[in-house]
Parts: sequence; structure tokens; C-alpha cells
Amino acid sequence: MDPLARFLLGAACGTLAAGITYTITQEPQWWWAVGLIVACLVWFRELILELLP
Repeated sequence: MDPLARFLLGAACGTLAAGITYTITQEPQWWWAVGLIVACLVWFRELILELLP
């Protein structure tokens, strides 16, 4: 996958996850954390999948 497409997909998924978390709890640290974790998982998924046996 193209790095720019992977970045945009990660940003979109992170924003969606943060939005869902924001509707559940309005605590900023939670929706920031969830959004960043989801975005990082999408961005680094190829690297993570290579490391798994």
C-alpha cells in the first residue's frame, strides 16, 4: 500500500475511533489516546505483521 494512502487511512480511522470515544466519554485524554493508538496501529501494521510468526 502506498505510504500516503496508509497515512490517510490511519488518520481517518483514528479520527473515527476518537469520535466514537468522545461520544462515550468527554474526557480529552481518552479520546486522544484511543485515536492515536488506532492511527499508529494502522500506520505500522505492515511492520507489525512482518514481526509476527
